Amino acid sequence: MNNKYKVVIVGCGVAGMTAALYLNRAGIDCIILEKSMPGGQIVDNGNIMNFPSYESISGSDLAIKMLKQITDLGVLVKYEEVTEIKVDKEKKVITKNGEYNCDYVIIATGRKPKLLGVKGENELRTKGISYCAVCDGALYKNKDVVVVGASDAAFEGAIYLSKLASTVTVLYRNEFRAKAYLQDMIKTIDNISFVKGEVEEFLKNERIVIKTKDNNKIITDGVFIYIGQIPNASFVSSLGILDDKGYIRTDNNLMTSIDGIYAVGDALNKYDYQIVIAMGEAARVALEISRR
Repeated sequence: MNNKYKVVIVGCGVAGMTAALYLNRAGIDCIILEKSMPGGQIVDNGNIMNFPSYESISGSDLAIKMLKQITDLGVLVKYEEVTEIKVDKEKKVITKNGEYNCDYVIIATGRKPKLLGVKGENELRTKGISYCAVCDGALYKNKDVVVVGASDAAFEGAIYLSKLASTVTVLYRNEFRAKAYLQDMIKTIDNISFVKGEVEEFLKNERIVIKTKDNNKIITDGVFIYIGQIPNASFVSSLGILDDKGYIRTDNNLMTSIDGIYAVGDALNKYDYQIVIAMGEAARVALEISRR
């Protein structure tokens, strides 16, 4: 097995696949290592309406199209979880299955949903509590669901669920944080309502009971939690390239403090998290490597 590549890309989301596309077209050999499934969090998006060239496309369809494009070009994608990166004369990317030597590393591992951390949450995960409306929404057709959160992702999830569920209740703690157009859109949907409160505990008998800190109870069939994200970057904590929130620090050229190790996409601490921004970052890095 070949374990030496010019570039190892960690993560097969939109950023990782874009980097692979540009490197391949520049004639640079690369490999993508992915611990779960291609696409990353875009597979949770049921309806992407701001991706150029498509008036509307689902996240899963976009991921499949991107994966087919790079694999048809010969880019190798291996499903292995990276546990560590070591730096010597060469970079060594270590997975649970083996090791890969390379000259450059592009970290494109994105983020994962944040947990509420309240009583009953872990026990009911996959048993009525979900973090992905697109993944699990079909289980609640013609039922009642609650979306916890008031971010863009929470409102997008609620809008998606409104097409399947009988009722959608948005449970929010303080104020709406979603973009104005999403707030305008969600308020026009008849089967979406809003309740202000903070979750204290989840209980379950035949249905799920959400107990709030002001002693209210909401009875529902399913809960979808959207309260924020955590960067998938703890595997490089020993390199000293993370900020105090666990995101990867880079310079203006998207390189970390270690020469030859770059980071792109949602593992970076930035103001906007958008598909096209992550793809643009990946293209910049791939072009930079092609010039080195």
